[in-house]
Formats: sequence, structure tokens, C-alpha cells
Amino acid sequence: MIQPIYGERALAIGKTIVIADLHLGIEYEYEEKGIKVPVQTKNLLERVISILDKTKAERIIILGDLKHIIEKREYIMKERKQIGYFLKELNSHAEIWIVKGNHDGSIKSKYAKIYGARGLMLDDVALAHGHAWPSKNIMDASFFIMAHLHPNIRITTKTGFSYMEPCWVRGKFKKEFKEKYPEGNEKMEVVIMPAFNPIAGGIAINKEKLTHGIASLIDVENAYAYTLNGINLGRIRNLS
Repeated sequence: MIQPIYGERALAIGKTIVIADLHLGIEYEYEEKGIKVPVQTKNLLERVISILDKTKAERIIILGDLKHIIEKREYIMKERKQIGYFLKELNSHAEIWIVKGNHDGSIKSKYAKIYGARGLMLDDVALAHGHAWPSKNIMDASFFIMAHLHPNIRITTKTGFSYMEPCWVRGKFKKEFKEKYPEGNEKMEVVIMPAFNPIAGGIAINKEKLTHGIASLIDVENAYAYTLNGINLGRIRNLS
């Protein structure tokens, strides 16, 4: 059974915690654009350890985009130092599995077990970052957990003020799912995770269309959005 953790951008599957989209090193990209943001690695690590301590979990799955820098070579060594510190410290608290995201192409670590971008199965739960088509071998699960989209709801007040609220998305696949995955479970529930790093940005799923990859097969309009503290905001089609 999967269970989002109240107030956190994380969920539990038994004794396993799942988080996604930490984007360690994103501060260096902001710095290049003239925005000074303190390095958040230690803060993120402390949050993860707090969740592990609170839940007594024995394993953590990082569902893609542990790291951020892809092309900027001048920042790669700084980022590697942050990643090494993060994984070494986290390894003393729990077993680490990493499912590769689109920012993780070259990632290696002696502190973690690393899986490819096409995902893995844990009990009856399929997990993939979501930027690549998941393996057909995992698509007959009861639940499909993905990340990558950094979902938010854009909320506009009566006075015209607008802000973004991170959210969970829970829904189903469209009927076109069976065309791509004929042996898959078309009744599988889909959960889209919020980004664990709050400065990683996101998309307003009630304003933007999802047209890429596996996201294009999700019936987002009829899915439900939930705040981090568990409030059901209703169907996404009614939040536009």
C-alpha cells in the first residue's frame, strides 16, 4: 500500500520511502543567471533523514533527477562534491536505490543501487521517473508512480493574485494506454509526485497540457490534485 507522508513531498511503500527531483546543484544554474541561492544540499539531506527517522523506513528510492547539471562543465565538479556528500551521509541511514531521471545520465555511486530510466517494480507498484517510456515488464502493476513533471496547481484569488501550490496528482490512464502497453493494466492508478526540492520549479497542471511521453497517456483533466497536507482540491479540469 502506498501512502503519501503528511506535509512532505514523499510517500511510503511499506518500509520504503520514495522521493524525486532533488536537483542537487540547481543553485549553480541560478548563480549563472545572477540569482544567488545558498546551496540546499544539507537542508535537503536533513529533511530526508527526518522522514526516515519518523517512518522507521529501511530503504529510500530516489525516483529520478538526484542531480541537476547536464552540460555546464565548470559546475560539474562542485555538483559531484554535493552528490557524494549527500549519498554518503544518507547511506548511513537507509539503503539507497536510484532510478535514473533525465538529469542523471552519467550518475554513479558506491553508496546506491542504480536502475535505468525504464523503471522498476516494487511489490505491486511500478516506479519510473517519467521522461522515458517505462518498461512493458512493469506496466501490469496496480499503481504507477512517476515524477519529472514537478506538478503544481496555479491558484488565482478573487483579487487577481496568483500563486503556485505544489501538489500530488492521482488519476488513471487514457484508453490509448492499451495501444502502447497491450499487456498492461489499464486500471492501474497513477500517482505523480511533487518535486522534493522546493526551488526546482514546476508546471501548473491545471493550465498546461501534458503532451510528452508517458504523461500524454494520463487522463490529467479527470485526475485529482491533493495538497501536501492531504486536502483534495478536486478534479483538475475544475481547477482551471
